[in-house]
Amino acid sequence: MTESPSDYSVIWFSHKENKYDAELKLFQKVFHWTKESQIWDWDNCKVTWIKRSDNELRVVIRSHKIVNSKYRKKDVKVKYMLGFDVKSDAIQYPVEKQYREPLQNIKKKYGQLRRRWVIRLNKDYYIWQWTSEENGNTLENSEIYRIYTDMMKSLEHPITDSKKNMFLVEDIAENNRIVPVIYQAAIDSWKNFVREVHSYKIDVNAYEVTILFENEHLRNHYRLDKIYRMVRFLIYGRVTDIESFKIIMDKGIPAKFQFKGIFSGEHSLEDDNIHGDKPLGGDIPTHEIRYYFNDKKHPIVFVNTANHAMSYHDTNHKIWKWEYIPWEKDSAVIYGDRPRRELDKRWWSSTL
Repeated sequence: MTESPSDYSVIWFSHKENKYDAELKLFQKVFHWTKESQIWDWDNCKVTWIKRSDNELRVVIRSHKIVNSKYRKKDVKVKYMLGFDVKSDAIQYPVEKQYREPLQNIKKKYGQLRRRWVIRLNKDYYIWQWTSEENGNTLENSEIYRIYTDMMKSLEHPITDSKKNMFLVEDIAENNRIVPVIYQAAIDSWKNFVREVHSYKIDVNAYEVTILFENEHLRNHYRLDKIYRMVRFLIYGRVTDIESFKIIMDKGIPAKFQFKGIFSGEHSLEDDNIHGDKPLGGDIPTHEIRYYFNDKKHPIVFVNTANHAMSYHDTNHKIWKWEYIPWEKDSAVIYGDRPRRELDKRWWSSTL
């Protein structure tokens, strides 16, 4: 796949954050934050935001890379997202400063000193671009300056119901079906990513959404991982993890989620045995949808724990997310409309 010029952004994003250990060692998912911190630099970024209150924005940073998917048998676009909140008085006016050219993130290396135009947000977040003064370009006509002025203008405007909690993203193909956008902590070493998303219309009042994950490993109970995987294969005919939830409609608009036995609550990536909202002799709880993607047809779901428990909100704020927009042609996931029962049957037949 060849990226078009519109796919590339001159914007960088840097943030100071603690390092974390997230490896798969002897069948154990190791994840913990260390006390050592560093500056992380990400190129080819796009910046969006939503107004949360009169003096606060939720800033969303997006980036992507092109990879070849054996599962999809073609080049796909893997998308990443990181969100954080910033108060109006913590958005600093853009300035020009020197910065060493980033070369690597993991084994931190830098190149030569260069000039950049940079906005500092809060204490440890930076949105910036390299200076480009050819052809009369200045800070005042740069992309960085446009981002700053648009942020400040957003704070001046009242919050409207149509834009409240709506993640607005440009250059995304329209889709008129009810299908969620999925966010999951991007820990590449666990190979725990989403492979397929299916949105099946049960009736006018509800949709069943089924997500197929490449894998699932235990973390806290890693000594049982091999046995757990054998049992899953004997019971389900697969080690691929399949999870489902419902979207409850209200007058044709997604209004609530129902996470039967797979609600994460406030648990995060360090947990691996979370099965909230189990139907123990009573009604299954529902949860108000908090965020939407571009329009009300696309509610946002966060996969929060190691065993793929989910919620309407994010519990891993400091970690970059994989962003799955299923209906895009170059999406890393397969998008379909099959019910859970057919998907379970498909996996059984593929193992016989």
